[in-house]
Amino acid sequence: MSISPPEAPPYPTTPEDDRENEETSTSAYAEILSFQWCFGFNKDLPVLNLSINNTKKLFFVASQIGVLYDFANNRQQLLIGHRNNITCCCISNDKRWLCTGDSGRDCTIIIWDTITGLPNQTYFDVINGTGAVAFSNDAKYLATMSQQAPQIMSIWDWTAESDRPLCALELRNDYSSQHYLQFNPRQSSQLVSNSTTQVIFYEWSHENGINYYDPELSERTFNTPREKLGYLTESVFLLHPTRVVTGTTTGKLVLWDCKTTGNAFEMNKKQTNEIKQNDLSRQSTKMVDNRELTRDTLKSSTSTRSGTLSSRKSSAKTNEQSDQDDEEKTEKQVTFIEPPEKTNDQRTDERSAFSSMNKRALKLCEPQRKAITVLVATNDLVVTGDSDGVIRFFDQELKLRMWFEHFRVGPIQSISFTYTTSDYAPPYMSSNLAHKHNESTLAQPPFASFDFTISSSHAVIAHVTQSGQQISIIKRDSSTAIYALDTHPFDHKLCFANASGRLQLWDYQQKTIITSVQHTYDNAITQLRYNHNASFIAVGYANGQLTLCDALSLESILKAPFHYAKTTILFIEFSQTSTYLATAEDDYTVSVYRQNLNSEDMYTFLGRYRAHYKPIRALFFGLTPDDNQPILITIGADHILAEYDLNESEIDHLALKPSTRIEQIAEPMSACHYPSSLTKESFLITINNEYKYKLYNSSTKMCRKTILGPTFGSPLRKIGILPKLDEDSNEEYIYFMTTDKIGLQRLPLTGNPYDQMAIIAHPNRVSDVRSSYDGQYLFTSGGLDNVVHMLRVNPEVLQAQAQLGGKDLIPFYKLLEGGRDGEIFREMQELFYYSQLRYQDINRFDRREVTAKIPLSEIPFVMRALGYYPTEQEIDDMLNEVKFSTYVDTNTYVENIDLNDFIKLYINHRPAFGLNPSDLYHAFSAIANQWDHGNGQPQMNRENLLYLLQQYGEHINDYEMADCLSNLLHLNNESTEMFDTMNAEDACQFIENQLPEYVTIQTFMEDLLKMPSQYVDQVMFSVKAKQRHRSSIAFPKEKKNQYSIEQQKQQQQQQQHQQQQHPQQVQQRLRSAMTSTTRSTTSASNDS
Repeated sequence: MSISPPEAPPYPTTPEDDRENEETSTSAYAEILSFQWCFGFNKDLPVLNLSINNTKKLFFVASQIGVLYDFANNRQQLLIGHRNNITCCCISNDKRWLCTGDSGRDCTIIIWDTITGLPNQTYFDVINGTGAVAFSNDAKYLATMSQQAPQIMSIWDWTAESDRPLCALELRNDYSSQHYLQFNPRQSSQLVSNSTTQVIFYEWSHENGINYYDPELSERTFNTPREKLGYLTESVFLLHPTRVVTGTTTGKLVLWDCKTTGNAFEMNKKQTNEIKQNDLSRQSTKMVDNRELTRDTLKSSTSTRSGTLSSRKSSAKTNEQSDQDDEEKTEKQVTFIEPPEKTNDQRTDERSAFSSMNKRALKLCEPQRKAITVLVATNDLVVTGDSDGVIRFFDQELKLRMWFEHFRVGPIQSISFTYTTSDYAPPYMSSNLAHKHNESTLAQPPFASFDFTISSSHAVIAHVTQSGQQISIIKRDSSTAIYALDTHPFDHKLCFANASGRLQLWDYQQKTIITSVQHTYDNAITQLRYNHNASFIAVGYANGQLTLCDALSLESILKAPFHYAKTTILFIEFSQTSTYLATAEDDYTVSVYRQNLNSEDMYTFLGRYRAHYKPIRALFFGLTPDDNQPILITIGADHILAEYDLNESEIDHLALKPSTRIEQIAEPMSACHYPSSLTKESFLITINNEYKYKLYNSSTKMCRKTILGPTFGSPLRKIGILPKLDEDSNEEYIYFMTTDKIGLQRLPLTGNPYDQMAIIAHPNRVSDVRSSYDGQYLFTSGGLDNVVHMLRVNPEVLQAQAQLGGKDLIPFYKLLEGGRDGEIFREMQELFYYSQLRYQDINRFDRREVTAKIPLSEIPFVMRALGYYPTEQEIDDMLNEVKFSTYVDTNTYVENIDLNDFIKLYINHRPAFGLNPSDLYHAFSAIANQWDHGNGQPQMNRENLLYLLQQYGEHINDYEMADCLSNLLHLNNESTEMFDTMNAEDACQFIENQLPEYVTIQTFMEDLLKMPSQYVDQVMFSVKAKQRHRSSIAFPKEKKNQYSIEQQKQQQQQQQHQQQQHPQQVQQRLRSAMTSTTRSTTSASNDS
């Protein structure tokens, strides 16, 4: 009899080609959430003045976004292109070209056109990130300094098409990290960089590469201790052709000049340190995207503190054969050849060789006492900004010309001047206004300066005009981390607070600040929440304090704040009518307050309850389905859902209903109410750290559905329902937050990967996310980056992606290994056929009925056959999901499942990324009672393994234990006849003998679980890493051996004690189980 397996579900086709779909989806991906505005900026990076003549424009950095800000018209143009936080920036002299760089994974350097806001040049995968950048005076060349060690200084001709630097130099490892870099404005071949203790001078050319000098600057240089000398901040070139000045943290200026004498404009044609090196060449090392400059190709150069010259350059000499090979492989690399070894006489000649960059510390000036934080040069003036917020102007001889100390903006972080064309004459430069600044009785030229902008470490940006007579504050943003934010329930208002206790209220539609109030300086605000009618805001602090503030003035409206919580407030929620106010704290407790309608005290403390023993992940109010009374629900990382009985609660007595365990292993991360418009039932939706959504019935707490969630690098940390953009629309969305991303997902949840999108919101960490009342915007806080982003929601892009992804099962086929034509799909078809045979009794020989469905009882067996081994609780969840799927609509149970629904069930329930080797190692280590000190593996004896399997977790009965061991050890196929001749005791002893006396993690995987060798190797690699970590602990060798002996003795005693307690019971149960096991048929054992 020939019976064919059930046909595969139809494979719908789309009119577009798959490649076209992917390209469209990729372009749409960037538009699902579009950045609209940035509140706050990175105060540690310079604010660049982009103003030309009388225009008012500047640039600042907000997390990974560059912002071109027209502060005259209050408009922002966002420069989006970096994956990591921007670490450095610079502007060309004519304010046309802007360069930004970042550091981290997939780091880039981007040169922007400040007029159009578009990138003009991009360098990908820069080695070790970028810590400093600088343009030459003509903006033709770009110098970069890597951020991570070993640091690499590179010179780029960014106007050329090449994606490789002209030359590069790896600095010595003993140099401290160079954080500042600048070109000589009058000579593009000269540069200077400095760290906190070292200044390095560079000279480069196309022919000779990069030469650098590292003059000594120590305590003995000026016979000054380091405490008085201070640490170096920034360096600038003076108009003098050979002089450079460097600022310090003690208010001193170090003057550098040429070490040798002679004409500064005449270079010695013959230098004894000339080194023949190769130019940029192609080598055999692969280059990522033809842009990689690997660290192995950069050789450290040798130099001395006295100013030894070292040189690096690139080579263009390659033979024809290597060129042909490289063209075939498209592999590039920058390489440097080590200079030949030199004699002492040659080194002495090098030191005496003349170079204008071979400098020494000539003089130490002390123009002020406070730390010089900023040092810039403009025209013929040297400008300093200090830690007191004072700005001083010096001439080229470092004589004080003018100072401004009335700004009061805090320590200066940057100073940037307006670019003025030759045909423009500022009105305040006229002779009439110039006399106003000349208050000296001595005859001297009047002081005049162009407009400039300043930024401070207090996150203040100001614009100074008329040579310091007028200052206007452009921005006064948060200088500390922003953790708390909330949106108005029915207006275009956004309120956020920082770690220094400052609250700000913004009109995000007009982009104007309404109110800013400083509550406290030493108590961070961690949570904000509007009540239902926005009459006030609840403010939670890091010390557990809770207060209520007026929604407009942001002033406290309580006589005294509440001090019932002991630790940081993590969540604040109001009930639907603000009758109740609840907070969740960092010590796993919940505090509840009840509103007083006829009392001066707005709320009365009702009580606190610690219903969890791990952190609380979600807190929200709901309504009872019968009488619409408020209920309070919390979900913790301890897998517990706790419901509080508010009606039965009294003052100092918060009542708790019976708790429900909603997870076995996975940790819930967030939860909320599922939209009632999508279903006739009331559901709670949770997301766990295994990337799974779960729907629970609000009344019974039964898990009704499990759905695969977004897998964007890290588990979802928060979810929320997006308010409807259009009341007439049936579309519903859920917004979510991961470690560094935020995104949207269409509802209802199906597991379709094309129903979700995400973008990077804050590369380091997203602290919180909120939606506007109308669902048009999302607001994110970045915590330590001091920035809040405003993003527009574009749901039509997600709808388009879902349509392009395909209908029916097309998106789910792509989640199977190999797709619809892969091995897993064919195996599913065969297992569906075999499962029907098994269910109808495999030993039957009559004609059978083959359908496209299988009974629900066969689902666990098919899942296990496909390699997914669910627990008993997970099996119940799967069966309930299918059984009750149509009960509300039809009032009947589903008893069968077809292949289409089974594919979705399998994809949604199986682990998102399979079994992690480290998880298996940690699990085995947790139950192992011994260590094999020979190979460093955790191990346990045979009796203890059998005891743990039957006593802990989901208990395995005696029959199941014997049956599983018989199948895992392949005893049913090979020894069935042998079992028939054995009694129960002999069969039990036979099975036990098949197990090794001591089970290590390797034998457990190889001999018992029969795992692939590749997977075993991954686990053993983590075991060896742990072993190396343990061996690195600082114990004397004798003590370590002694400890091992003592530990072995103790383990032997514990083993004997355990054998006396339970092995006889285990053996007795196995003997009784084997009695029934040997009677079972071979086919039934194979099915199990």
